[in-house]
Amino acid sequence: MERQLSIDTLRKIATASAALVKGNSVQPIYDHVLIEDQRVVLGNATTQLEWFLDEEERSFGFAPEAYPARDLERIAKSLPDGAQVQFGEQGQIRCGRSRFRLPVYDGAQYPVREEPLPSAWIRVQTQDLERIFPSLRRCVAKNDTRTYLNGIHWQIRRVGEQESLLVLEATDGHRAARFSLEYTPPLDSAHSPSGASADTEPSVPTLDAILPVEGISAWMKLLSSRKIAEFSIAQIRSGVLFQGGGLRLWLTSLDGRYPSLDTILAQLEKRKDVLSLSIADFQRALTLATIGVGENQVVTLSTAPEHLLSVAAKGEERQAEDQIPAQWSGSLPLRYSFNIQYLMDVVDSVKETTKGSEDTEDPHMALRFDVSEKDPTSTFAEVPGGVLVVMPIRE
Repeated sequence: MERQLSIDTLRKIATASAALVKGNSVQPIYDHVLIEDQRVVLGNATTQLEWFLDEEERSFGFAPEAYPARDLERIAKSLPDGAQVQFGEQGQIRCGRSRFRLPVYDGAQYPVREEPLPSAWIRVQTQDLERIFPSLRRCVAKNDTRTYLNGIHWQIRRVGEQESLLVLEATDGHRAARFSLEYTPPLDSAHSPSGASADTEPSVPTLDAILPVEGISAWMKLLSSRKIAEFSIAQIRSGVLFQGGGLRLWLTSLDGRYPSLDTILAQLEKRKDVLSLSIADFQRALTLATIGVGENQVVTLSTAPEHLLSVAAKGEERQAEDQIPAQWSGSLPLRYSFNIQYLMDVVDSVKETTKGSEDTEDPHMALRFDVSEKDPTSTFAEVPGGVLVVMPIRE
């Protein structure tokens, strides 16, 4: 028996496959995409996507088979717009005059995730996560032996007696980001006129997990490509489940206990020395400074006369400096050095997270210091709904 998928659906599946199926898996079957009657399943041992097909593309009586992911991606890329793709038995695929026969696994062999689905989900707006995800991703460690630093920490925190927020944070030990998002609570935890008395505290949903960046990134791409405005999240035994628009993503939590950022973020109130400047000017100055950086990748910010800021870098054989207008409120002169890429990432994050919030053609940003510290530990930038931290280089 054959079943049919449109080329548009196959291309969307191929996009998900390219993001989640890495290839050369220890278990070769994870290099395949499972196509069943009503859903498509793909991913790996820690991240698995279920794609529930639209009603018109579902098929009954079709024998499930797992197809090589890279081959499906090449087919999806090569076939013309408007094509209808027929899937037959034993790996046979045809479209118009094109014919393929691929080595497949029996669908029953594919290790589909099986866990009881949770009864309570929270809902989050896609645009809220889209705004902050790039900033969080920049702060995640890459291949750190402390595996918990290679992910983003998701946690629901109570703030006050009647409110809780979804807090997302990331750090690699040299910089950090924390953001808070509002969410729609599950029905069983929301206030109800016929529910508990006013003296009873509302229950707070449970969510505390460190999630791999690659899985979240793939989820964001899927939400964007399908224009899904809202999605749901729930904690499960092995990690977290995301759901929305006919998609369900299983993410296994990373091992370890996430380090508390509360102590370092509490220092924000002590940072009374503020540097205010144009985002565009600062980006340009840092870009010019890259010409002068040496192997140490250091850029130095220092106050100059006439309300100017010096942005300078000096290598063994080259140097670069630019002076830009800035307002400095510190009682002492400023002289701090940073890894230039970390500082450029902070500026990019400020620009992205404040986009549209300032009614001006030349938006500004502020960095907060405490120049009285003999051994500076952190510099802060506040943004809507969050805070960014970058550690200076000790000279």
